[in-house]
Amino acid sequence: MKFFILGCLISITSAHAVSFQQLEGCLSRDGVKIEHYQKDSSKTTGKNILVLGQIHGDEPQAGELARRWIARLETLSPSNTWRVLPLVNPDGTKLKTRMNANGVDLNRNFPTKDWEGIALHHWETKQKKDPRRYPGTHGGSETETLCVIKHIEDFKPDVVVSIHIPYGQLDFDGPTTKHIKMKALPWMRLGTFPGSLGHYLWDERKIPVLTIELKPDSLEKFGYEFNLLQDQISFLAAND
Repeated sequence: MKFFILGCLISITSAHAVSFQQLEGCLSRDGVKIEHYQKDSSKTTGKNILVLGQIHGDEPQAGELARRWIARLETLSPSNTWRVLPLVNPDGTKLKTRMNANGVDLNRNFPTKDWEGIALHHWETKQKKDPRRYPGTHGGSETETLCVIKHIEDFKPDVVVSIHIPYGQLDFDGPTTKHIKMKALPWMRLGTFPGSLGHYLWDERKIPVLTIELKPDSLEKFGYEFNLLQDQISFLAAND
């Protein structure tokens, strides 16, 4: 895969020196490895930033931005430690669906405390049984969801970044005093849903979650600004 960063053509292929790792048990429903990249902080006081790309399989730009940040991290000595999962939902990506191979929306499958009482009812009534937003049979039913939880428990992030499309905004579940300014994407607070990552992390564990909602053409039009966004996220984490 090739893309432009800072005016230079970068290629991440199997021959590239980027090293990926896998936590034990991090597999998709169909047995595909869910791998991650990590770049450690150059400072002992650095915070941990976890980035999740392509939780929804039909959002390829989300994975592209995650890989772009990986390539950029290869050139830096970051002040914080970054762990990036560029492809959380490999089966959905292969199928070109929002959901995983079980037909589950992974961003409604996190085992929040209210999942059993609300998630399915919310899907049936508020979502009109939209198959694209099916939360699963129970919270944490999917192997991909459990993989993300393994990373949260293992890495202990101070901030989590979840990348999506297509709404074109920055949605933050975290302290109201925190703010990021970006021309390409307005800053908004939309709230959380039963089983969503923001509900699981911020509402229940007080771990801030920044959801980046790209537009389909965001990276083409505002590519350099997303490098600056990565720097702003680093500053956000350092001052959490």
